[in-house]
Amino acid sequence: MAAFTDTIETRAHTTRDGMLNLSVDVGMADADVAVTVRVRPVSGGEVDANGWPTGFFECVAGSMPELERAPQGQFEERLPLE
Repeated sequence: MAAFTDTIETRAHTTRDGMLNLSVDVGMADADVAVTVRVRPVSGGEVDANGWPTGFFECVAGSMPELERAPQGQFEERLPLE
């Protein structure tokens, strides 16, 4: 019987109580396997209250200075609502 060794890398998010739930398709049905899990934080820095990296919008604002909105013209006059 040939030895089968495979390394599977993935990213996941822990639950609020610190649990990590994994579901990984290994391609072997009804088999005993040895599993090694190494957990390391993803370096990404701090995030704000909405989950965006701190300073994200300050870095991207104005990143396309050549993109300009064309003149929109004048609004048409409409009858007032009664």
